[in-house]
Amino acid sequence: MKKILTLIAFAVIATAAAVAQPRAVGGYGTLLSQGVFYQHSITENQYINIEAGSELISNLGHDFGMIVAADYSFVLATKPSSVGQFNFFVAPGVYVGYGSPGSLLRKQHYRIDPGTFFGVRANVGFDYTFNCHVMLFAKVTPGLGISVGKAENVDTGVVETCVQDHLGRAIYGFIPTIGVAYAF
Repeated sequence: MKKILTLIAFAVIATAAAVAQPRAVGGYGTLLSQGVFYQHSITENQYINIEAGSELISNLGHDFGMIVAADYSFVLATKPSSVGQFNFFVAPGVYVGYGSPGSLLRKQHYRIDPGTFFGVRANVGFDYTFNCHVMLFAKVTPGLGISVGKAENVDTGVVETCVQDHLGRAIYGFIPTIGVAYAF
């Protein structure tokens, strides 16, 4: 019985501590993807960011595509004002998804099936949180990873597993992402 009460007390304290941390939830968009995200503060100048969204590169090709990412963000500079607070941040992170294996394979293959992709990325950006808890942000997110998928070879007609680097995602990552969130 003592163990159960101790576990319940620990759960209540952990929940209260988690609720006391600043958080934000919102949406983002770019030319290549859109989705939702959740931020949870670890310290005053560090937070975890988790994103889930659709992958427009795949969706424009009438294939299903999605991406999930997690970042550990560091606020490098803060400038408070009378109406809110400006933050400049950087964040290393990882991503994984399902969708188009990329345009480089199109030169060697007729039919390219969607596949899995994964890699590392970096976020560099700024946000402004108004006193009314509305947060606006802009960032660039270059990434480096690989794609794994199946495709039919142009020369042999054989369906083969293809592995490709994701250099296109590194370049596309310099297209700005903008978003809005509710910070609470």
